[in-house]
Amino acid sequence: MDLSDLRTRLGAGKLFHAYIVTGGNAETRESAGQLIARAAVCAAPSGAPCGVCRDCVKALRGVHPDIETVDRTAREHTVDSLREVRSRVAVVPNEAARSVFLIRDADAMNVPAQNAMLKIFEEPPAHAVFVLLAENPQRLLETVRSRCETVNLTPAPTRAQSETDDAARAVIDALSRRDDLMLIRALLPVDKLNRETVPAFLESLRRQAVDAFAAGKLTEDTVERLSGTLDKADKMTAVNVSAVHIAAWMLSSLCSEA
Repeated sequence: MDLSDLRTRLGAGKLFHAYIVTGGNAETRESAGQLIARAAVCAAPSGAPCGVCRDCVKALRGVHPDIETVDRTAREHTVDSLREVRSRVAVVPNEAARSVFLIRDADAMNVPAQNAMLKIFEEPPAHAVFVLLAENPQRLLETVRSRCETVNLTPAPTRAQSETDDAARAVIDALSRRDDLMLIRALLPVDKLNRETVPAFLESLRRQAVDAFAAGKLTEDTVERLSGTLDKADKMTAVNVSAVHIAAWMLSSLCSEA
C-alpha cells in the first residue's frame, strides 16, 4: 500500500481504533501515521482528511492539541512511560471528536509496556485512536497485533524518494519567493513522475510546507491553499490521472499564490 492508497481508504472507510504502520522506511511510516492522525481529527463529514477544515490545518502545522506524539526516551519504551500515556487516554479531546496517540518506534515497547497498553487496545474509549509506527511489528505481542489494523507500506526506492523530495523543495522555494516563473519551472519535472512517485511527491510537499511555515517562509494562507490543492491532486492520482495533467492543474491552482 502506498500513501495514496491509504488516503483513499481513510476517506472512504471506517476509522479503526488502532493501527500498526509498518513497511516502507521511517519517513514514509511517519507520513502515513500523520495522515491517519489528520483523518482522525478531521471535522469533514466525509472524505477525511479534507485538508481545509480547522482541525486539518492545525494537524498539518503540527499544533493540534488532540494529536499526541509519543517518543521513546531511552533504548525502549518503558512500562512507566506507557502508563502515563494510558492515564491520558481517558481525558476527552480538547477540540476534535477524537484524540490520537502516535507512538513512534512502537516495536521498542518492552513486554510490560505492551501489557500496560493491552487493556486499552481491548476496550478503547470511543474517542481514542492509536497509531503504532513499527519497523519490526513481529516484536509486538500477538495479542497487541490482533487488536490493530495493519498498514503495510510499499517501500519507495531511495533514489526516487530523493528525486521527489528535490522536486517538492523546488515548488516550496517558488511559493516562498512568490515567483510564477520559478513555479512553472519547478512543476515541469512532475510530468516525468509515475504512479508510484506522484503520491510520494505530494506527501513530500505537505511535509516541507509545514517546515517552511514553521520557518516563516510560507504564510498560513499559502499553506492552506497548498493543502487544498494537494488533496485534489491526491484524488486525481486515485483515478489514474496522468502526472502531466496533475502538474498542469497544480500550476493553475497555485500560480496566483506564488
